[in-house]
Amino acid sequence: MRCASCGAQGAEHARFCDRCGSPFDAALTRDSRRLAGKPPAEAAGDRRIVTALFADLVDYVRMIAEHDPEDVRARVTAALATMGDAIERFDGTREKFIGDAVFAVFGWPRGHDDDAVRASLAAMAIRAGLHDVADGGEPMEVRIGIATGEVVASGSATGGDMGLIGEAITTAARIQSLARPGEILLEGATLAASRGRLATEERGSVVLRGQSTPVTLHALRGEAGTGAWIPFRAVAPGPLVGRTEELAVLTDAIDRCQQSGRGGIVVVVGEAGMGKSRLLAAAEAHARAAGLAWTWTENVSYGKGEPYRFARLFAQTVADEHGVDSGNFVRRLLFTDDLSPVDARRFGGAIAAIARDAAFTGWEEEAPYTPSDPAEVASALTDVAKRYVDRLLTIAGPRVVVIDDLHWLDPSSVTLAELLVEVTADRPLIVFAGSRPVTLPIWLDRSDVQRIDLRGLAEPETARLATLVARAAVDADGIRSIHERTAGNPLFIGETVRAFLEDGTLEWRDGRVALTDSGPPRVPVTLRAVLGARIDALEPSGREALGVASIIGITFGQDLVEQLLNDPLPPGTLDQLAESALIRRTDGGEWRFAHGLIRDAAYAGLLASRRRTLHARLADHLEGLPPRAAAPGQVATHRVAAGDANRALPLLREAAESALALGAASEAAAFWQQAAELNATEDPAAAAVDLARAAEALMAASIGPPGG
Repeated sequence: MRCASCGAQGAEHARFCDRCGSPFDAALTRDSRRLAGKPPAEAAGDRRIVTALFADLVDYVRMIAEHDPEDVRARVTAALATMGDAIERFDGTREKFIGDAVFAVFGWPRGHDDDAVRASLAAMAIRAGLHDVADGGEPMEVRIGIATGEVVASGSATGGDMGLIGEAITTAARIQSLARPGEILLEGATLAASRGRLATEERGSVVLRGQSTPVTLHALRGEAGTGAWIPFRAVAPGPLVGRTEELAVLTDAIDRCQQSGRGGIVVVVGEAGMGKSRLLAAAEAHARAAGLAWTWTENVSYGKGEPYRFARLFAQTVADEHGVDSGNFVRRLLFTDDLSPVDARRFGGAIAAIARDAAFTGWEEEAPYTPSDPAEVASALTDVAKRYVDRLLTIAGPRVVVIDDLHWLDPSSVTLAELLVEVTADRPLIVFAGSRPVTLPIWLDRSDVQRIDLRGLAEPETARLATLVARAAVDADGIRSIHERTAGNPLFIGETVRAFLEDGTLEWRDGRVALTDSGPPRVPVTLRAVLGARIDALEPSGREALGVASIIGITFGQDLVEQLLNDPLPPGTLDQLAESALIRRTDGGEWRFAHGLIRDAAYAGLLASRRRTLHARLADHLEGLPPRAAAPGQVATHRVAAGDANRALPLLREAAESALALGAASEAAAFWQQAAELNATEDPAAAAVDLARAAEALMAASIGPPGG
C-alpha cells in the first residue's frame, strides 16, 4: 500500500504511514488521483503543535476467542464510550475508533497551552474508567501512548477525518505498542511541554519502527508534586530574577497583616510565562517567617466545568496541613456545641458537595440531610463557607491564601473566593491572586485591592536569567537576540536558551556561550503550544492577518497585509490583535510584533505551500516599487523562500556585488554562499564560481583595510 500523502510504500495491513503518519485509508492514492484526472487543489489548513494519544485495549483477540462475541462487543463498546468521554472531558478531539483502539488529538481544532497535560490526564481517566466497565467480569486493561510534535492539520474536527499528518501521530502509535498492560508511555517532547506538571519514571531510549532517532520513553505516574493537591508551580527552582519591587509589594502586605491583624488583597496580572506563579511563590518564605500559614491553590483551564473544584481544592489543601481528609476536617471545624441540630443536618449536604472526594464519616445519629431545592444548597454552602473561614482563622491563626490562575476559577466556587476577599478587611487573612490580563471579577473592584502588572524583564535581567539557564555567561549578541525574540518574558527566555543550546544557535566559546550563524533558530515546542493557543483564540481574520504579517517581517503595514491577502481586512482587525498583546503600533504609524517569538510562531503555523505563495507575492510587490526602494538582497530572500531559484540567483549575486562595493565583505560572502547552495545541483560549475567569490570576500574581510 502506498501513502497518499508522501508516496512512501507501507507495510501490509499497516494503519499509518511510517514516514509521515498519514492514515492509509484517509484518501485516494496519488496514482488513483492522477488517473481520475483530479489534481489536488492548493491545501488549506495549518501547521501546529498537538499531542496525540493512542489507546488500545489489551487481549482483544483472546477475549473474542474465549467469550461470547456478543458479550465482547458489548464490553468493548462500553470501553470505547468510556475512552471517548475521558477525551472529551479534557477538550480533546477523538478522530476515530480503530477496532479496539482509539486515536485522539489535543490541540486541534483549537490549541491550549497545556494540551500535553490534558492528554496525560485523559489517559489516566481512561485507565481509571475501564475498571468500571468490568461489571463483575474480567477487568479490562489498556495500553496508551502519547506524543507531542508538529503536524499538518486540515479538514474539520466534525468531518470524521481531520487529515492530521505528522511524526507525533506515528510516534504515539508506536509507543502504545511498547507499553505494558495498564501502562501509559509518553516521550520527551510531551514531558517537556507539560512544564513540570507530570510525574514520570524513565523507561530508557528506543528507536521506533520507521524512525532513525532514538526516543526516550517515560511511564506516567500522575500529576507532579508531593501530594495530591500540591501544584507544580508552587515550588520554583533557582533565584527569582528581577521583580524586586513587585516582591516588595507582597512582603509589605504580609508585614502590615502581622502588625495590624488585618489582611489585604494583591492581584498579579501578566501574560502566560511572565512569572506570576514564580513571584507569588517567592513570598512564601517571608509569610511563614512572619507566622502566617500558607495555602496555595491553583485553577486549571479544564476545571471550569467541574463544580466546586476550587472550594474542594482549598478544603483539601488546608486539611493536608493537619494530616486528615477534608470532610472530617471541615466537620471538626464546624460541628461545635453551639451549632444547632437543624444547621448540622443542613450543613451536611454542603460539606459533602465540597468534600465529595474525601472519606466522610461521623453520621452516627441519623442519615445526612439531602436538600431538594438548589437554592437550599447555595444557601447552605454560603453559611458553611462563612463559618469555615471564621473558625479556621480563629483556630489556625493568620494565613495567606494564593489563588493562582484566577481567570479559570469555576463559577460554583465564586462565593468562597468572594468571601475570602471580604474577610481580609477586618481579619488576619491575605489573598494573593494571579491572573492573565482579562477583566477582573466585580468582587475585586475594591479600593483596597493592589494590582501588580508584570512586564517583560529588562535586558540586563534577561542576561542574568539566560546565564542561569545556560550555566555560563552568554555573549552580548546572544543576549540581544534572546531579549528581542522574547521581550523579556521569563518562560520564553528559559525555553529559548535551552532550544538555542540544543540546536547549535548558542555554542561554547572560550568559557562563554556565544551566538553562531547556524541559520534561523527554531521555536521550542513548549512555546509553540503557548503562543499557538493565543493565536487560536483569535477570530479567523485575525489569525490570517497575523500569518500574512509574519511573511513581511517584524514590522509591517496594514496596506501591505491587505495587498498580499488580495482583500481588505475587516475593520478593527489589527486593533484587536493589539488588544491581545500580539502586536503594537509604532511611532511611525506602522505595526510591529510584540516580540520575535510571536512572529516566528505565526510563521511556523503557515503551510509551506501558503508561505511560498505569500513570499512570491511579496517579492513581486517589492520588484514593482521605484528603483532602489527595495534592496536586491531583500527581494532575493523572498524569492528563495518562494522556491523560485531562477529569479533568486541573479538577485543574490547582485546583492553580493553591492555589498562588496560598500566594503561589507562578510555580507557579500554570505550572498554568494547562498547562491552556491541554491545552484549546487542544477549548475555545479556556476556554484563553484560563487563559492570562489565567497572565499575571496571572506579573505578580504579577514585582512581588513590597509593599516587597520
